[in-house]
Amino acid sequence: MPPASPALTTVLPDASSTRALGALLGSALHAGDVLALVGPLGAGKTTLVQGLAESVDVPPDVAVQSPTFTVCNEYPARVPLLHVDLYRLGDLSEAEDIGLVDRLRDGDGLSVVEWADRLPDLLPQTSLWIHLTQHGAQRRVVVAERDGGSLDWLAESPPAGSDGWETWTGSRPWEASSSD
Repeated sequence: MPPASPALTTVLPDASSTRALGALLGSALHAGDVLALVGPLGAGKTTLVQGLAESVDVPPDVAVQSPTFTVCNEYPARVPLLHVDLYRLGDLSEAEDIGLVDRLRDGDGLSVVEWADRLPDLLPQTSLWIHLTQHGAQRRVVVAERDGGSLDWLAESPPAGSDGWETWTGSRPWEASSSD
């Protein structure tokens, strides 16, 4: 059995620190990167995307909202931001039918996929996965790369408001369910 991909965890005290983590990720990620988000309703997935959007210079007058009904929103920015919500898609063929497979692999922008656990095979192996769970006002965040990539760049930058990153030995985000 191959060794588990390295994973990090932290607890974020509030929505502001969740947005700060999004901003941290937005400053480190580039065009072609895919961020896979997992977690139940209200866990902070869209809040994280809002912080990321701000850091890549999505205009402040553009509302960043979950694309639950539209499946995909594209925001103009320094690095174009593709915000995807897989909640309503049933299978990979539906994603192919609407061109989502090609969009996630074209490398033209930074892609963020909410409810990524619903279609994990849609995403590149190099995707950065984040599982968010809410406990009162706090959120636990688990971050890992499916291909086993190093998270040293992230470990050196704790999100504002957190106590820093710790090694996580539990299940990886792609093994979790958004209902967890």
